[in-house]
Amino acid sequence: MRPDLRSSSQGDGTVPEQIQNKTAGTPAMPSAAQLMSLSGKEALEVILEAPMPARLVQSLAEQDFFWLIQDIGPEDALPILARASNDQWQYLLDMELWHRDRLEHEAVDRWMALLMQADCDRFVAWAVHNNIELVELHLFRNLEVKVRARQEEAPSDFGDGFFTLDDVFYVRVTDDKNAGTIRRFLEHLAAQDLDRYHNLLLEIGGLLPAETEEQVYRVRNVRLAEKGFLPFEEAIGIYQAMSPEQLTGQGPQAQKPEAPWNLFPVVPVSGGLLIRDWSLFHKALRSVKDQAVLESLQSEFAALCNRIMSADCRVARDRQDLAAIVAKACGYLDIALERLAGPEPESAVALLSRFPLDNIFRVGYGAAVELKWKAEKWFHRSWFLSQGFGLDFWTEPWESLLEGLSAKRPRFFAGFSSPTGEPFREFKALEEVTRGHQDLDRMIALDNLFRLVFAEGTAVRPAGALQPISYKNLLLTKWARDHLDLAGQVQPLNRVQLRTFFDQLWDQGPGPYMVKPEMKASFMQWVAFRAGVTTDEIQAPASPTAPSLAGLFDELEHEYGAVSLDSLDPRYIKHFLVKR
Repeated sequence: MRPDLRSSSQGDGTVPEQIQNKTAGTPAMPSAAQLMSLSGKEALEVILEAPMPARLVQSLAEQDFFWLIQDIGPEDALPILARASNDQWQYLLDMELWHRDRLEHEAVDRWMALLMQADCDRFVAWAVHNNIELVELHLFRNLEVKVRARQEEAPSDFGDGFFTLDDVFYVRVTDDKNAGTIRRFLEHLAAQDLDRYHNLLLEIGGLLPAETEEQVYRVRNVRLAEKGFLPFEEAIGIYQAMSPEQLTGQGPQAQKPEAPWNLFPVVPVSGGLLIRDWSLFHKALRSVKDQAVLESLQSEFAALCNRIMSADCRVARDRQDLAAIVAKACGYLDIALERLAGPEPESAVALLSRFPLDNIFRVGYGAAVELKWKAEKWFHRSWFLSQGFGLDFWTEPWESLLEGLSAKRPRFFAGFSSPTGEPFREFKALEEVTRGHQDLDRMIALDNLFRLVFAEGTAVRPAGALQPISYKNLLLTKWARDHLDLAGQVQPLNRVQLRTFFDQLWDQGPGPYMVKPEMKASFMQWVAFRAGVTTDEIQAPASPTAPSLAGLFDELEHEYGAVSLDSLDPRYIKHFLVKR
């Protein structure tokens, strides 16, 4: 029976107790989920103490084996590598030896040395049988081969560094740091099969390296595609936005077959263990009653994570990298499930059973893309860009919200004090998308309001101010100048004018100062008059401009309410433009 991630998830990051057979007093055979939830050091100890370590290692899915080696550290995991299956070795090399479509020759050197340390004879036999083209390509880069064609030819004629195993082929390793590993490889190959050794040295002489590397890469991609690692040009389709209507309206042909299917012979559990308990997708998995359906979903989820890695041109090298991929997958799945069926796990299960996970992911990602498209559509006709202002015109956090939406793939602004230390991350909840629409609606409404308030012919880029121009200080400065009957275009206030305005702004009484109600009303009337609308249109509860306009006075009271008029320092005033 395959592992059940509904009960094995270590969402709180705790490590299970040591796996032990209490009655017999000997180590028990742990499940894959139990083993992968341990730290690398603990997992190594459990494997080595198991009655049949090789059987335990080879029972792991190839992806779990890969992550186990990463957790332990390749140099420390030689006992695990020695007990791994050939398929596990193959997957490890497929993941480690390539950067996009280029073979990393230093990685080939490293892993050849490691696997030879783990089990030299087996590795040599396996490599020449299953990866002969990769071996030839590696030797082509590192060997110089000469043939002693005549008996009278002296070996010394070939120069320093050449050695021979048969007195016919003389070989020199061109890279000194690989000399020991390659010589050992050739010695073991010659001892196992001298004819194969001779053929190998003959074939590398006529090798076309570019064509050989392309062929090795093609075969590697075929193997990985079976596990969800599609070529980039295919994998990138995971980011093709899909609306809920497109998903539900595709018809039976786009739905899952009724019989559960599994992409992997053994379902990987590493990614599933990193799904957080608060995830709607995790709650839905826990609600699945049919074990076959659960295994099918786990297999789909592993393939989805692999496809995301391919689309992002990213190879996860540690658990933190994998956790980021899992969080991304779960986040957009959660958005889609809540968007389609609400927050109840039972409703989500019906969708998971009906539609492929990659299409559900596309619906969730589509919600973020729709927000990005909405922002871009506004940018093209916005007033603030037509006036030459940048995103900083909207101040934080709106500035960073727009920066995240301006990225090639939309990102959510989590704040500069986010727990991860990264201000931008993937969207992970429908509420974040909804809040983004609300903030964007407010900015669009204010932008339209500014177009009316600052009609054509009104200069809106005053020079000589201490502060960078923002929507807040531009609007408040224009209002302050009109309130003080200062003629002309928008210009920064001088210190006297600023003090006079604040004296009229504050309600008299003990501190902290509060804005006079009549000044708030005057501001709303002024904005409405300048824009040619009614005050209800800009301050009614349903108006998208109301929170922003009313919030200006809350900010003034918070920032300057405790500051005496004589202590107003233009250097620390950000809500008004003040002369240098």
